[in-house]
Parts: sequence; structure tokens; C-alpha cells
Amino acid sequence: MNGPHAARLKTIPNARPHLHTVVEHVLHLPELCPVSRNPAPGSTLTLRYVAGERLLELFSLDSYVDALVGHPVVRDMEFFVQTVAQDAANAAGVEVTATAQVCLNGLRQEQRVLVVAKPEDRET
Repeated sequence: MNGPHAARLKTIPNARPHLHTVVEHVLHLPELCPVSRNPAPGSTLTLRYVAGERLLELFSLDSYVDALVGHPVVRDMEFFVQTVAQDAANAAGVEVTATAQVCLNGLRQEQRVLVVAKPEDRET
């Protein structure tokens, strides 16, 4: 099942798919919840995958995350990371590991969330 903004994620062709290439995107997360003001500055989401025929396109990743700011359904960090991981795996067509390092306002703690997602069958 695709997230609410999955169509925003774009890919580009991998120029050398025969080479074993590990890709990591480290996204600096914006404030996603206007009420709690979380995640706090310094929070990151890392997407890691072994490249296949397609690569996640950088600019669309930013646009995709920005579209989830203040989203009424994708609110808690666990669901956010699960949604991004699954949408990225579906877009790239490979297994994606998403790791969030979340700084939280109003708490004396941080949170780490790790999700491994495999591409879902696209049959409908």
C-alpha cells in the first residue's frame, strides 16, 4: 500500500547497474507536527539500499518529505518512517532500510526507528 504522497517519489536510471553500489540518502527532517513541533532540529532520516536498475531522485525526496509536513494521518514517527521506507522500496524496486534519528521537543530523550521494507507487488 502506497503512502499518501508516494507519486512524488521519482527515480532515475542507474548508469551502471552491474556495479555493486550502496546508496545512502541522509535527509535532515523538518518539523512535521505543528502541535508538538517534532521532530526537533537535528533529526535525520537515512535511506539505505543496494542500487538496482533505478535510483531514488534527490530533489523528489525533499519534495516527498515536505508533502508530509502536518499530514493528518502520517503523524507519529514510527508510522512516518514505515511509510517512507515502503514508498522508497516501491519506487526504487529494491529493499530499503530507513533509519530515523529523532530529537524530540519537550522530552529528555531521543528516538531511533529502523524499518526494512521490500517492494510490494504492484498488481491491483
